Amino acid sequence: MVAVRTFIAMSLAVVLSSHVALAQQSLGTKERAAADAVAQLIARSRAQNELPKLRRIKDGHLQAEACRRAKHGDKSVGNSTGIGPPEKVGMLSAIWYSTLDPDQPPPELLDWAKGPGQQYEQPHRFAVGVCLVIASEQRYWIVVGTYMSAIKSILNIPTWG
Repeated sequence: MVAVRTFIAMSLAVVLSSHVALAQQSLGTKERAAADAVAQLIARSRAQNELPKLRRIKDGHLQAEACRRAKHGDKSVGNSTGIGPPEKVGMLSAIWYSTLDPDQPPPELLDWAKGPGQQYEQPHRFAVGVCLVIASEQRYWIVVGTYMSAIKSILNIPTWG
């Protein structure tokens, strides 16, 4: 009898832990799919405006920033230009927003993707960070950054400060 209860308890623990693992896996899968959708929107916007194609890179700082905004419930749309802090070596600009559907971008994202103006240094690379929070609704917090070329980023000593 004790062996049966132990077996049932262990089986239940295995089932519950596998459900938690599947939920975490699907969350990461959804975040990657959202990041891919945003990247495609940016590439399409730049192509339609006859702008140079940007190489997509990974920047873990962007997902951390998206999750920080999610934690604070910051649903605002905003952007910045200029070289970022040292952990964002070579960053030229960023835009952030929150959405229920990553396939439906705010107009600000598409305008931002067309930039920057000629007076600014032109980007060579970009990255997308996504944080998905599922509560009463499924909401994505998204941060996108543009960067200098890899060589110029390395040579940009002031950002290593």
